[in-house]
Amino acid sequence: MEKKVFVRDATGLVKSFGTTDLVLIATALVFGLGCCPVQLPYFYGFNPGADLGLSLAIASIPFILLMLVYWAIGVIMPRSGSDYVWVSRIFHPSVGFAWSLIYMFAVFMVGYIGTVLAYSYTFSIALTVWGIFYNAPGLVSLGNYLSSPIGSFWFALVFTAIFALFGVFGGGLIKKFMYVTWVLTIIGIVLMWWLLGSTTPAMFAAKWDSILTNYTSYEGLLTAATKAGYTRPLGGMTAVFAALPIASLFLLGGNFGGNVIAGEVKNVRRAVPLALFLSLLFGIIFWTVSGYLTLNAVGANWLYAVSYSWEVQTAAYTLPFPPSQPLFLAIIAFPQTLLLLIVLLMYLIGGIQGLFVYFWVPTRYIFAWSFDRVIPTRFADVNDRFHSPHVAIGAITGLSVIMLILYSFTSWPTVMTIGTVLWDAAYIIPALGAVAFAYVKRDLLNQAPSFMGRKVFGIPVLAILGLLCALGFVDIGYTAFTNPLISVPTVAGIAIAVGLIVFAGVVYFISVQYHKRAGLDIGMAFKVIPPE
Repeated sequence: MEKKVFVRDATGLVKSFGTTDLVLIATALVFGLGCCPVQLPYFYGFNPGADLGLSLAIASIPFILLMLVYWAIGVIMPRSGSDYVWVSRIFHPSVGFAWSLIYMFAVFMVGYIGTVLAYSYTFSIALTVWGIFYNAPGLVSLGNYLSSPIGSFWFALVFTAIFALFGVFGGGLIKKFMYVTWVLTIIGIVLMWWLLGSTTPAMFAAKWDSILTNYTSYEGLLTAATKAGYTRPLGGMTAVFAALPIASLFLLGGNFGGNVIAGEVKNVRRAVPLALFLSLLFGIIFWTVSGYLTLNAVGANWLYAVSYSWEVQTAAYTLPFPPSQPLFLAIIAFPQTLLLLIVLLMYLIGGIQGLFVYFWVPTRYIFAWSFDRVIPTRFADVNDRFHSPHVAIGAITGLSVIMLILYSFTSWPTVMTIGTVLWDAAYIIPALGAVAFAYVKRDLLNQAPSFMGRKVFGIPVLAILGLLCALGFVDIGYTAFTNPLISVPTVAGIAIAVGLIVFAGVVYFISVQYHKRAGLDIGMAFKVIPPE
């Protein structure tokens, strides 16, 4: 019996998600309340005086180009792991596998492993704040436990097990989960904006001093930062451009959720571009408004100073907890116990959907590699009842446990700061794929959005967009590599990146030889788009 090029005539995955679903999935990766309690102090600590909204608007330029490229990828090759399918069909299967392995690994490490551990930090902050406000030492102790390596590890492990179950049970449960958590997130955002908008620096300072009587006063923190070298910033465009490297980090992720699961999305020609561009727009709006309201609520100069001492001159920062958003909101809501509880709960729930998507989406790469027979075909198995790739989900769960152990109990966090560099630089390859596609896959160019097939000076618009996008992410990747505020490249980190490339090449070569002995040329699969 002749062996099939692909594992099956159909993937076995079903089109569970509509346009709104995909928008929610993509947007969850651009912002979330619970996953980013100290993002604003991080931004302002290193860039005091910078206009966050303007920095985001300028930083969005290469991301707009990226979304245009991923729009083409999503509608031309709407399959699971679509950018892997794109790169492997345009360049070479080994290039596609190596590229997607590095990209998936980087996003998974930074987007899931790093973030799920940071999520325990959010819980820790919330419990510590509640314990301090209501003189409950037990809650403070629990908060301290969750901020410890062992506490954050067990916390992350529990969430990983829950996410694995959601992934196995498939699209119906995932959609319910996304809608419920997003409703709660929107409530939390509106509540946060209302609290910040109804507060002035004088009101905030008075509450700070009356509640945190055992800690440094509002003015005392400003004085300490000033003595440590902080000066009132001038702001202006110089500060805006200096802030672009960090501002760009706020925008990562939307294309990941808005494209990789394209094979399970209905009406991709409408859903994909809306998910890509709305996630970018909503992310910019969320961070701009949140930053503006926070500065006006707690005092711009005070937040710049406190963030500076917390991030830059750490010896001058005298508080045992960070200047986090949950802390600011709790102070504003106090002494209204019910309001305070709702604020903290909404903040905790408001990032969980993004965590799940960062866990769930990488399983589609594992599935796609297996469906092309690059890795064992067992990983392409699909549950008959839930239509989910349960073996791939089991694999990512096992990888999560290993990575959580490394991240929690070794020097892995320092090593994997290279992950942000890899994440940024990875987009160069599919962007160059857009350049090559216009020439090597001209028969499929008519499937791209119509304007992308038009020519300017004889060059297809898609190729121009791809080249500009590649250049943009060359700059972003270089900046991430050379900016110590973003990454600290180590020999071990670089060795891991090189090792992954070598590993991918070895796996692909072994797979080719293995199937060749069975009378199958797996290279034939890469001459066509996989079946749906």
